[in-house]
Amino acid sequence: MIDQLLKSADGPLKDLLAQTSGDADSAGTVRETFLEVIQTQARSGNFEGIMEMFSGSETPADGATVNHLKGNLGDKLSEKLGIDTDKALSIAAAALPMLLNLFNKRVNDAPLPNAEIQESVVKSVQEEDESGLGGMLSSIFGADENPSSIDLGGVIDFGKGLFKKK
Repeated sequence: MIDQLLKSADGPLKDLLAQTSGDADSAGTVRETFLEVIQTQARSGNFEGIMEMFSGSETPADGATVNHLKGNLGDKLSEKLGIDTDKALSIAAAALPMLLNLFNKRVNDAPLPNAEIQESVVKSVQEEDESGLGGMLSSIFGADENPSSIDLGGVIDFGKGLFKKK
């Protein structure tokens, strides 16, 4: 589900990459690296990216979360795409609000209040409660109320990536 949501950004990401002199075929790498950065941040105990993803509020391009994540995303994109750091930072600065706002739109469209969703996701991650996180994310991404009756696929993979490795 998360993968499908992020794939919906392919068109805009390809346009963005074309405008920044990047390779439009790198949209998948940008998506994957975005999730990697968010998961790494959460595993280290910093939930800023998760909180922004699930805030339900529009993420501004010059916002604190974008500025904080931009360096990590830019460094990883530079390494993975073999491009200079300035170009990678430019891509990261443009891609981050777009990708974060994909999640925010889903949170806004969900039946639960935004703050409740945000708090529940962060609490599940802090308590390393994969089943609670799966249930919450399935409600956001349109699955039925019984998470065991569906294949959560990318939602659970994403959720597992948020937990610290023991």
